[in-house]
Amino acid sequence: MSPQPRTRLTTVMHSPTRLAILGVLRHVQQINFSDLQESLELSTAELSRQLGILEKEDLIEIAKFRERRHAVTRVRLSPSGREQFQQYLEELRKVVQAELD
Repeated sequence: MSPQPRTRLTTVMHSPTRLAILGVLRHVQQINFSDLQESLELSTAELSRQLGILEKEDLIEIAKFRERRHAVTRVRLSPSGREQFQQYLEELRKVVQAELD
């Protein structure tokens, strides 16, 4: 008997906010913090907190630099984060498409 698919879901990605962040990042090479914040309608503090969790897990990379005298923060999925998120989505599909035995 194979394990129940839900047991393979990574809980760090399962938060609705972190799932939404990863979903956006999946479709872009990188995104400015402010654009991500606006698209997800999150406060600066909440987005920063969630990104910190994802960065600690090595799912994303955050780059900070100056552009024409302004501080800019860009966020992107790390290569391993992209792979892990794809695996998560595959496991999630198995959970929602599971049939009773």
